[in-house]
Amino acid sequence: MNITVIIPRTLQAACEGRAKIELGVPSSSDVADIITTLMTLYPGLKAFVANEKRPLKQHFGVARAGAKVFLFTSTASAN
Repeated sequence: MNITVIIPRTLQAACEGRAKIELGVPSSSDVADIITTLMTLYPGLKAFVANEKRPLKQHFGVARAGAKVFLFTSTASAN
């Protein structure tokens, strides 16, 4: 199955400047599989994933609509 991932401007530097990425994935793939594939191909996206050692104010979210996956960013307010 071919998936089109739409990359917001704030994440494009982590994706080699791309605004759109076409991926061929198995038809059984879910959003988690697609994100894992993206992070393998574009490791710079990992900088936007928070964990217990690296809480972030900026992160990305994901929405899927059929064969399109949209990444979006938001910035949390400072404490």
